[in-house]
Amino acid sequence: MDKLKRLRTNHTILSCIKQSLSGRIFLLAVSGIVSAFCIGGFAAVYAAMEKYKTGLIEYGTHYTVLETAIKSDAVCLLLPVFASLPYTAEFLEELESGYIKSYLIRAGRGRYICGKIIAAAISGGMACMVGIGIYIDLLRLLMLPMEKQGKMQGAGMVFVLFFCLGMLFSLVGMLFSMITSSRYMAYASPFVFEYALIILHERYLKKLYIIYPKEWFAPSEENWAFGTTGTLIYLLLLCILIAVILVPAMERRINEI
Repeated sequence: MDKLKRLRTNHTILSCIKQSLSGRIFLLAVSGIVSAFCIGGFAAVYAAMEKYKTGLIEYGTHYTVLETAIKSDAVCLLLPVFASLPYTAEFLEELESGYIKSYLIRAGRGRYICGKIIAAAISGGMACMVGIGIYIDLLRLLMLPMEKQGKMQGAGMVFVLFFCLGMLFSLVGMLFSMITSSRYMAYASPFVFEYALIILHERYLKKLYIIYPKEWFAPSEENWAFGTTGTLIYLLLLCILIAVILVPAMERRINEI
């Protein structure tokens, strides 16, 4: 019986994840994130191309452009919106359509809730990770022929960092959509949440760097214990906290049907 329950749980969660990573909405989210990076790094790419007119440019310029794009306002403000697109509002949509009633009979309440939360987090994380991966490949394709020879720089931690950021913003959208009972808040609330934290830090709490989203995107080594790893741990803890809050909020909504 325990083995059967585990199989049902795995099947429910995997079905939700598969649903969240397929379809045009996920592709739209990835495209939007790539576009945000292109906007954020456009000036740096243009400057590098101008410099290339006088000869080969310094190796690693493509990585400098990536860092510039990551720190840009375009990425900081647009990424939360696109990260929340793939699956954040799915629970409310199924609740409003009545589809949830037939799903709960097959999956069970606990498995259904876990599946929706995990799928929302993974879809947001994957959208951000795939988006920045495509942008890095575009930079290498465009700029490596213009650069002097050198050793390829790794960007592994950047992928993990943006996966965690995508998870966080997707879960934030899901939480606010539960609070307001509005699926539109699932898309708008991550942007509002991030912008409010930016204003709060820059105007009132300048020393409290842990609430500053721009510090999450490009962690300062002197601020975070263990550097980027410390930032990853902090973001994961935030994701876990939001997920814990989401469980009773979703149960309450299910009890209302």
